[in-house]
Amino acid sequence: MIQDVVKYLILGSRENIDRFFAQAQEQSFLEFISMSQKKAVEKPVTIQNLLLAIKILKKQPGKEPYQGGGDVALAMQLSERIVELKEDLEKLNEERRVLETEKSRVAPFGDFSMDDIGDIERMGKRKVQFFCMKTSRRETTAYPDEMIYIGTEYDLDYFISISPQAIFPPGMIEMRIDAPLGEIQNRLDFVIDAIYRFEHELKDQAAFLEFLQGILVEELNVYNLHCAKKEVAFPLKNSLFFIEAWIPRDKIPTLYGLIDGMDIHAEEIAIDPKDKVPTCLENSGSALIGEDLIKIYDIPATNDKDPSSWVLWFFVLFFAIIVGDAGYGVIFLALALYIKKKSPHMRGSQKRTLKLFTILSYATIIWGVLTSSYFGLKLAPSNMLSVISPTHLMIERKAEFHLNRQDDVYKFWLKKFPQISKATTGKEMVELATEKKKSVTVYPIVDEFFSNIMLELILIIGIVHISFGFMRYLRRNIAGIGWILFMIGGYFFFPSILHATIIPEFMCWISMPVATALGLQLIYVGVGFAIIAGVIQHRLKGLGEVAHLVQIIADVLSYLRLYALSLAGAIMASTFNQEGTALNLFLGFIVILLGHGVNILLALGGGFIHGLRLNFIEWYHYCFVGGGKLFKPLHKLKIKG
Repeated sequence: MIQDVVKYLILGSRENIDRFFAQAQEQSFLEFISMSQKKAVEKPVTIQNLLLAIKILKKQPGKEPYQGGGDVALAMQLSERIVELKEDLEKLNEERRVLETEKSRVAPFGDFSMDDIGDIERMGKRKVQFFCMKTSRRETTAYPDEMIYIGTEYDLDYFISISPQAIFPPGMIEMRIDAPLGEIQNRLDFVIDAIYRFEHELKDQAAFLEFLQGILVEELNVYNLHCAKKEVAFPLKNSLFFIEAWIPRDKIPTLYGLIDGMDIHAEEIAIDPKDKVPTCLENSGSALIGEDLIKIYDIPATNDKDPSSWVLWFFVLFFAIIVGDAGYGVIFLALALYIKKKSPHMRGSQKRTLKLFTILSYATIIWGVLTSSYFGLKLAPSNMLSVISPTHLMIERKAEFHLNRQDDVYKFWLKKFPQISKATTGKEMVELATEKKKSVTVYPIVDEFFSNIMLELILIIGIVHISFGFMRYLRRNIAGIGWILFMIGGYFFFPSILHATIIPEFMCWISMPVATALGLQLIYVGVGFAIIAGVIQHRLKGLGEVAHLVQIIADVLSYLRLYALSLAGAIMASTFNQEGTALNLFLGFIVILLGHGVNILLALGGGFIHGLRLNFIEWYHYCFVGGGKLFKPLHKLKIKG
C-alpha cells in the first residue's frame, strides 16, 4: 500500500535537538529534508574499513564467533589489519604469478651466478647473451660460432652466446635475464610462505565477523544521526532550531506523541510544486515480496496504486507457465526446503527471497499437473496423470466436438489416421490416432489440440492481465472500459477469420455465429466508447486514444512468449529423453541428467526475465506512472537476531 506523505515544519529549542533526533531515529517515520541540497557526506574511513573488512571475512570459512569484550578501538584495529592483509595478499599473489612466469622463462638455462657472468664479461672482455628461437626454424638457421645450444623446452630452442661484442642473429630473440633460477626460486618460496601465513591469519580473523558487524551497525547509526542533524537550521542567534521533514499521514499522531514533553512544535506546511515527494510503501506478508520485485524495475509515483501484490501473483503465474513442468517444480521445492533447513536463521530480504522461490515451486508443480507435464515425458491419454489434467479433458471435448460435426478438422485427421472412423467419443478419437517416432508412441491429435488450447489460454491470460491494468486506473482513463470491450470482442471475432475453434465453442458455451456477431459489435462499441470517453475526459488529447488500437493488439500478442518459452522447454526435455534412451544405460543417464540440468537453468532464466517483463513493460504501460523516490526515514539499524 502507498501511504499519503505530507510535509511538516519542526521547530523548537536547541536544548531538545539531541533527544528529538534520538527518538526520531528509534521510531523511524521521519525523512528529514535537506535544505542545503549538498551531496551526501562521504562515509568516514572507519566505516569504509569496517564495510570492506566484513565483505572480506564473509568469503572466509566460518569460525567460532568471538565471545570476548571489545570496543570501537579494537574493531578499528581489526578492520585495518584485515584490509591490510587483503591488500598484501593481492600484491603477493600478483608477485607469485610474475615469479612463476619468470621461472618458466629462465628454467632452460639452469641455475648460475650473475656475479660469474659479470666476471666473465669484465675480465674476459666478452659479452654474454641469452637467446631463444622457434624449434621449427632450427634446420634453416645458421648459428654463429659463439652460439652454444642449451636445450629445448616445448617448441623453443635456447642458446647462450659468449662473444667479443653483442651479436644479433637473424631469426633469434634475445632474452634479458635479471636474476638466475636459484634467486627466483628463493624469492618464490618466500612469497608462497608469506601467502600461506597471511591466508591463515585472515581465516582466523573470520571469528570477529559478528563482532565487526555489531560495531558497524553502531557506527552507521551514529553517522546517520550526524548527517540528519547537519540539515538543521538555527535562526534567532542559535536559540531555536528548525527542520523540514516528510511524514506518512497516518504517522502524524505518532509525531505529536514523540514531541510531547519537549519544547518543540510541528506544523504541516504546503508542498512546493518543485518538491520531489517520496513514495512511502507499507506492505507485509506476501505483498512485501511483491514490493521487493517492483523495486527491481522502478519506484511507483505518489499518485500510483501500489502494484506489489498484482506483480507478485501474475509473476508467479507467468513463471509457472514458462517452466511448465511439475517435475522441475518438485526439484525447485526440494531445493527450497533444503536451503530452509540449512539456513533456519534467514531474515529480511533473504527470507523473503526463499519464500518467493518456494511459492514459485508450488505454482510450477500445480501448472505442471494441470497440463500433464512431467520431465518432458510423452504420456498416453489413458495414463492417470493425463486423466486428472483439465487440459486433457478439454482436448477430449474438442475432439468430440469435431467428431460430432464431422467438419473439416475431423476430415483432416481422418485422412491421416483412417482408424479414427471407429471412434464414437472424443476420448477414443485421440487414443486411436497414434504413430511411432524413435520407438516412442506419440498422439498427434493430442499434441495439436494441446498447442491450440494453450495458445488460446495464453491469449485469454494476456487479455485478463491488461484488463486488470485498465480497471485499476479507470478513474484516470475511462476509455479503458472501451479497450476492455475491444479485447473481448477481438477474442470472439478474429477466430472466425482464422477458421479456428475457440474454447467457449467446443465447450458448448456459445456458438461460433453468435460469438462472431457479438465480437464484432464489441469491437465497434469498444473503440467508439474509448475515443468518445477520451475526448470527454481529456478533450482534444483524447483523440490520441485511437493510437492505442495497435498498441493493445501488440501487447496482447506479446503474451504468446509464455507459450513459446514453455514449448521450447518441453521440446528440449523430450529431445533429451529420446536421445538418452537411445544410448546405453550409463551414457543415456548422463545425457538425460545434463540435458535436463541445462533446460532447468534456461527455464529459470526465462521464467524470471520474461515473467517480470510482462508486468513491467506490457502491464505497467496501462496502470503505472513510476519515477518515484523511495521514502527513506531516519532509522536505527539493528543486528539481526
